[in-house]
Amino acid sequence: MAGAPALLKTVAAMGAGLRVYVVHYGHDDPAKDTALKLVRHGLAVEVRRPPRGSVVLDPYAAIPLSGGDRGLVLARGLVVIDASWRKVTPRLFRARGAVPRRLPLLIAANPVNYGRPYRLSSAEAVAAAAYIVGEVEYARRLLSLFKWGATFFELNGELLRAYMAARTSGEVRAVECEFIVSKLELFGSTAECLERLEEVLNRLLSVSKGGG
Repeated sequence: MAGAPALLKTVAAMGAGLRVYVVHYGHDDPAKDTALKLVRHGLAVEVRRPPRGSVVLDPYAAIPLSGGDRGLVLARGLVVIDASWRKVTPRLFRARGAVPRRLPLLIAANPVNYGRPYRLSSAEAVAAAAYIVGEVEYARRLLSLFKWGATFFELNGELLRAYMAARTSGEVRAVECEFIVSKLELFGSTAECLERLEEVLNRLLSVSKGGG
């Protein structure tokens, strides 16, 4: 865990733009953990809890991240909760004073979950969020640390550009729905497709009570 002087030094090294924070739960092998690799390379800072007002990437959130969140992300920072998908629960993402946002549908390129929708590694999640709010150079620099990093942009280039062009969460949802309808073959077998589609529709239906 970085102390205050080290934290400030690392944040300063990131520049005046995007600040990324990692809340690490230690579920995975530290040597293979993508979020800790970002910390080691000075692209993120490990913290015990999300800073107040920061944007937390939360797969259970109703509202997807959009370009409209750029000002908040740059002002308050972006937080990734680094935990194993096998142990993820809504409780892990609760943070007083933070702003929850989910990532819209994207396809994983990491070796563990390659080709699966939503199952991004922590590094992929941060890169996707950075790209969506317009920090494309940071996103590409971040994933250049990984052998499969370029593949992530190959798999998701069209979607990422469309999400970045969307200015509101409502526009992001529209892009997401269009992709679901037109590219279902990317989800694998029919059984998996139906399972994932149900999951996606449940997510999308849940936003009817949220803001746009």
